[in-house]
Amino acid sequence: LQGAAVEQPEADVCTRLWGCLSRTFWCCGCWCQCCGICAVAQEEREVNRLTGNEHQKIDYLTFQPYSEYYPSIQNLMEHQIRSPWKHIQSISILSSKLLKNVVAVLVVLFVYSLANIDSDFTWESMIVLLLTLGQAFFIEYLVHWKWNLFDLSFDSVVKYFACGFFLTTPSAVVFEMVISTFASVVAFIVGGFVLASDSQLAKDFESDPQLALQEFMVKYPALFIIYEFVNAFIVAAVVEEMVKYFGYRMVVTPDLLPGRSAPSSRNGNDEETAAVGGGSSVKSVRSTGAGITVAMVSVALGFACCENLMYIFVYSPPSLGVEISTLLARSLFPVHPLCAAIQSIGVCKRDLEGDKKYGLGRIILPAILLHGSFDFVLMVAAYFMQVNTIKEGTDDDATATPENEDGATEDISEQLPSMLMVFGLVISGYTYYVVQSRAQTRRLIAMDNASALREQNSPLV
Repeated sequence: LQGAAVEQPEADVCTRLWGCLSRTFWCCGCWCQCCGICAVAQEEREVNRLTGNEHQKIDYLTFQPYSEYYPSIQNLMEHQIRSPWKHIQSISILSSKLLKNVVAVLVVLFVYSLANIDSDFTWESMIVLLLTLGQAFFIEYLVHWKWNLFDLSFDSVVKYFACGFFLTTPSAVVFEMVISTFASVVAFIVGGFVLASDSQLAKDFESDPQLALQEFMVKYPALFIIYEFVNAFIVAAVVEEMVKYFGYRMVVTPDLLPGRSAPSSRNGNDEETAAVGGGSSVKSVRSTGAGITVAMVSVALGFACCENLMYIFVYSPPSLGVEISTLLARSLFPVHPLCAAIQSIGVCKRDLEGDKKYGLGRIILPAILLHGSFDFVLMVAAYFMQVNTIKEGTDDDATATPENEDGATEDISEQLPSMLMVFGLVISGYTYYVVQSRAQTRRLIAMDNASALREQNSPLV
């Protein structure tokens, strides 16, 4: 009814904050564009307006209708065909272009590494790059191909992984730079007040700033711990978990279209289901829940893969030993996919179980706590190791090079406590996910059974 008030769904603080932020970019019927991601959003809105794609029945970018490629995917999943070649043959044009471009880039990089054009990127560096990709692909193989192959198509996995790699990582870098700059300005102001109250330290800054900064670190540990807390929980955890969540929301695939996971609405969605090439088949709620988990983990793996490449080839010194050690350290604790799996529990509660109390905040909060705690432990441990080095008088702020790698490497006995703590955090997070996931799976199976019982008792059967 036109005069009836539209009932708005319940929203938590984070959801309302995000809605307020998103509405600030709309004025007088126009959307403001301040960066590339805004342009992408505007392009999608224009495509939907011009093509009438409100129900998302075509692939964005290539405009390929789902009906052109999804029937073959549906056939593979219904008959549980595990042939890798058949799954590759059935992918969409968009996924095909993504895979071909990745292969082309790898070939170019391989030739570049053999040409000895850049001494910092040799064939050894190429092997490290392939190992970094292989680590993400191996986890993806386990999560999707081995355990949940028929809950989400290979085509969708390619799209979600690509979104995590190409879209969410740059977004996280931009947002982290903005928030980190703001936090640094606040820390600088607080440091100014501290210096104003400590005349001796202020004099030391005038004579020897480097030595005074070391003294500042030793004398005021609480300030540095608070700063590391902000970096761990706000700059890193909140930003990265939010971009991974919205990375999942950015991708629309026929596997997870609304209505394809509603067993009780089989009769009412036949036309829409057939429009995407799926016949009259509707996925079970349990299978859709597993598909959501695989999708969110795929986004996180793409994000983590790109982030690992940045840490190895951008932030680390150009040394094979440093590159390998960085890869091993970041591969040992797969926090990003674990946090994404934890997020998927909340998404399934909201979208499949119908619990409208689960807004953005409740969905990402457990992941933020795990991610933030993980980073905070490592940051605080690094701070105290630096303080101990200063007290021992061995801090020379030397940059790591192939000649002094052994001298720059911290004693394993100092790193062991923090490593054990983060290992315990990862085990705790994994245990939490397993317990919650199993309980949720039982609830989703019960929903499927109840729906099947209603269909059996229906007079239309």
